[in-house]
Amino acid sequence: MTAESPMFGRETLDIIEQRSSTRQFAQDVEITDEQREAVLHAASRAPSAGAMMMYSIIDIRRQETLDRLAVLCDNQPMIAKAPWTLVFVVDYCKWIDLFEHIGCYDHDFIARTGIDPKLTPGLGEFAIAAQDAVIAAQNAVIAAEAVGLGSCYIGDVVENAEEMGDLLGLPAYTVPLSMLILGAPAKDRPATPHPTVNLVMPERYRRADEATLDAQVAEMDAMFRPHATRPGERVLDIYMRKHTSDFMDEMGRSMEIWLDNWMYA
Repeated sequence: MTAESPMFGRETLDIIEQRSSTRQFAQDVEITDEQREAVLHAASRAPSAGAMMMYSIIDIRRQETLDRLAVLCDNQPMIAKAPWTLVFVVDYCKWIDLFEHIGCYDHDFIARTGIDPKLTPGLGEFAIAAQDAVIAAQNAVIAAEAVGLGSCYIGDVVENAEEMGDLLGLPAYTVPLSMLILGAPAKDRPATPHPTVNLVMPERYRRADEATLDAQVAEMDAMFRPHATRPGERVLDIYMRKHTSDFMDEMGRSMEIWLDNWMYA
């Protein structure tokens, strides 16, 4: 099959098109070692800046850990019921350890190279490492679908930074950026519609005009709130349930702690 064929890559594209978050898992279906290996291998094959792999994956299967994660991640029982969880950690600790291990901070190396020791990462490293982590997570998501597993992203893993850090044993220069819960779906899941208005912008960023904003609102209402009684109910829902929520305030508070842990520990 050639790249010009209309069926080229169709299987992968179908998986992406049909994928939907799974929040209910079959409790009587075991995840096989082959499925786990396929998902983790796919994650490791994700693009990485300079092949530095500036992330780590915490593989969680113990019920007591899952139970605690369910509480810390905004009290979501589905986390405790998931048979498998992966936490994708933005990780520069491993590189600081490697730099020290080979002598980058030794006096003779500093004298020989004239390079002042840089003991902590900055926001530049965080930006690149964060991209590494989420790309790896998405590779895992697609691989999970391909081997018959469902998944759901849990962004709340950044909440309750102090307790989360203790639970996962996270050292300086790490941030638990994203989490996946995985397992065999308890039932078929219809694909979730995703809005496309005001998404792709040619050549440079463009603020939407009134007509585009109206079209965006209409698309969201039609997709997510077919029973909407007035225009804008989806946007209002997001404003009240997400933007002004207590959990978002906690995420903001915890992210400040995580960034301090990244840069100033």
